[in-house]
This record gives sequence, C-alpha cells and structure tokens, in this order.
Amino acid sequence: MGGANEEVFTTWIKSLDDFVSVAYLCGELDASSVPVLLEHLHPLVSGNRSVVVDAHLLSYIDSTGLSALLSIKQALERSGRRLCIVGAHGLLTKILQLSRADHEFQCYETIEEALAEIGRPS
Repeated sequence: MGGANEEVFTTWIKSLDDFVSVAYLCGELDASSVPVLLEHLHPLVSGNRSVVVDAHLLSYIDSTGLSALLSIKQALERSGRRLCIVGAHGLLTKILQLSRADHEFQCYETIEEALAEIGRPS
C-alpha cells in the first residue's frame, strides 16, 4: 500500500507545435515534488521549445517550487526561449506577489493569450 502523500503532484506535457509546449501542473509543488517537476520538464529545457506552465490545477506551491520554476525560466531564457504561466491563482498568485517574482514571470489568464505573446520575437 502506498503512503498518503503519494501522487500529490503530477505533470503532463502537450506539444502544441514545433515552438511551444504546455506543461500542466497538478497538485502540490513543494520540496518533495520539485524533483518530479525537474525530471518531467528536463526534456523541454534541453529541447528547443518555449514553455507555457498551466497552473490551473496547482493547489499548493512553496518557495522551493517557485525557485524551481524560476530556474527553469532562466535556463530557457539562456537559449532565447521563454516561460510564462497561465492560470495563476490563490497561493501561487500570493507567493508571486510577496516574493516580487510577479515581475519575473509573465502571467496570463488563458493559454491562447500566452501563445499570442510567446509567439512574438523577444
């Protein structure tokens, strides 16, 4: 039998085209689940696509999770790609504001809005 904390965080990736993938985050992103996030997003970081993070189903995030997202964003930017967040709400919005990371991440309500912005050359 599994422990009560198993499967509290999961991700899945959808490639929209040759340039952008959407990473859907579901559950609690904290110190225990950051390795899962990094493992799942590593192919995107080492690839050639920009990333839209869909946070609609993210129920919790702590500073470790935020730091992981920031490091992924910085890795993408080093190769001229971008990371933006869609569906930031609740605790994620609060942590972005309190840490002033809301100035680091571009946040959008919908994937369509993010794609319209991310498709433009920076």
